[in-house]
Amino acid sequence: MRKLLVFIAIFASTVLYGQYFESEIAPPIDSTAVLREQVYLDTVQIKVPDLNNYSSIGVSFGVTSAYMSFNPSHRQHHTYYPGYASLRFTHYEKMFDYLPYFGWQIGIEYGHEGYRFRKEEDMLYKERSNRIKMEVVEVPFLAMIHYDTRWMKFFAEVGLYGGYRLSVERFGPYVEEAYRYSWYDSDRQIDYGLQGGVGIGFFLGQFEFFALAQLRYGWSSIFEPDSQFPVGSGYEDRNAVYWRFAYPMDYIFSFGVNYALGKRYGKTRQDLKREAYDIVYGTDKAKNQ
Repeated sequence: MRKLLVFIAIFASTVLYGQYFESEIAPPIDSTAVLREQVYLDTVQIKVPDLNNYSSIGVSFGVTSAYMSFNPSHRQHHTYYPGYASLRFTHYEKMFDYLPYFGWQIGIEYGHEGYRFRKEEDMLYKERSNRIKMEVVEVPFLAMIHYDTRWMKFFAEVGLYGGYRLSVERFGPYVEEAYRYSWYDSDRQIDYGLQGGVGIGFFLGQFEFFALAQLRYGWSSIFEPDSQFPVGSGYEDRNAVYWRFAYPMDYIFSFGVNYALGKRYGKTRQDLKREAYDIVYGTDKAKNQ
């Protein structure tokens, strides 16, 4: 009888302690709360900024060193023309959503083309001018590669351009006055070719001040290749076929400023650290860091 009473007392105390432990330490699971937490987690979005994904618009001014690639070849001087100006839009983005070093650029440029022979008697263009200056307007579309640091940017560009030769001015003692500022029928005003360059930029807030050196190589001769040479040039044999070309090959040196249309994130260790801290601890704590 005594053993039975002891067993009943132990069993009762175990049941009562289990109920107390369940109510105080491990309360029953509320299925409504679980569902609410899942819905909340599904709506949480962590904004991770894209590195080097930004756009900018800018202007530049500089000087053009005009030259021509002649066939037959002629001795020339590089002729420097101030007055180069450009307006460009640039967009940088990650290639394949992984490589943050690429972009593209489109714009409009105003500048000059031309040539200047070394000697006055070395003149073979039909109006016997020893120097020509042409105004041109062009639209380049370029592929960009760049590397940003916190304060600097190194970049290179290459692509195609199309343009139009607006006006011509001829110099020399034998220039026909009727054509000093006019085009010959054999002249070509459509301009197109290859363009590329390298540059360096310095950041100050949203502004980027840069220096750029470019090479512009035209694929459109300034005149028809089978047009006649002038009398006295040494190519008077009209029964012979002479193919002559003059392709612009200009160097452009310019300085300018770009304005970033949005936040610029450079691929630096400090930026990566700040973004990681922001994701883990929140924006407010990241600002105070």
